[in-house]
Amino acid sequence: MKIRHTAAVYFALQGIAVIAWWLLLYFVPQSRKYFQLESNSDTSLLAFWLADLTLLGIGSLVAGWLCFRDSRHAPTASWFVCGAVSYAVLYCLAFALFTDTGWLGVALMSPAMIWSGNFSIALSTLRDEMFRPAKPSSTNWILLKTFSQIFVVWILILAVFPYLITILEDKLGVIRFDFPFQRIIAAVLFVGISFVGLSSAYTMSRVGRGTPLPLDAATKLVISGTYAYVRNPMAISGIGQGLAVALFLGSPLVLIYALMGGLVWQFIFRPLEEEDLEKHFGAEYADYRRRIRCLIQHRLPYQIESIADSSNSIASPSGKI
Repeated sequence: MKIRHTAAVYFALQGIAVIAWWLLLYFVPQSRKYFQLESNSDTSLLAFWLADLTLLGIGSLVAGWLCFRDSRHAPTASWFVCGAVSYAVLYCLAFALFTDTGWLGVALMSPAMIWSGNFSIALSTLRDEMFRPAKPSSTNWILLKTFSQIFVVWILILAVFPYLITILEDKLGVIRFDFPFQRIIAAVLFVGISFVGLSSAYTMSRVGRGTPLPLDAATKLVISGTYAYVRNPMAISGIGQGLAVALFLGSPLVLIYALMGGLVWQFIFRPLEEEDLEKHFGAEYADYRRRIRCLIQHRLPYQIESIADSSNSIASPSGKI
């Protein structure tokens, strides 16, 4: 499975990075001050070496090898590594909250926890539970569910998490960028790209008879509206919204957060979603995937002759909603 080979590369790089970091601390003692958990003391930092090298460093390399070999033990190994890095992140976060030091370690390890956790989900049986077709219900109920989900996700992903990231930036002393009309440009971009997401969600609900959430997914293949020109308009919208928020805040770390979200979707959830779509819609989705690009808008809409209902036709090139 493609996702396993991507996970193999990630876990191998993570293991190498952990080992390289400890070599840096050992051979360049001056670097330790940037990662200290207590002022003027290396003890609490260096006490991590045995657990960190064995459980996270070597553990990541083993998980990468098992993923590369398509071993049945790969999911177990990935969860083991996820647990190790999660414990380290949460412990360092608690320490930083007490001492107000060690924030750089928290900032560097948190993405590792996110990547390891997402790969663990993708490799385990949980991925089979992620994609469920929506139960038959009225259009109004589907729309209510869709926009309720969007409201909650937007609050978390576009407000709460960026706010927490800016607090971390202040702790690290990261300088924010600023230029004339920055917030006006960001607001205009946010509204424009949000419209793409909202219109796509509406089409998904009306035509696909489901929500954008994989646990309540569309039961019909959606190839009309914005989907007639690009396969993943909601992904484009989500990434664009994150970048607009980063621009509004002038935040380098929120910018990295938005780009990392796009990479997580590209390398983990997009393959899983496309595998599920091909399983449910077969040749129809395969043809759509072959003719319409994932993230780059196609010049002409996807068309199917002699089908003029929810799909596209020559008479209705963007579909009927």
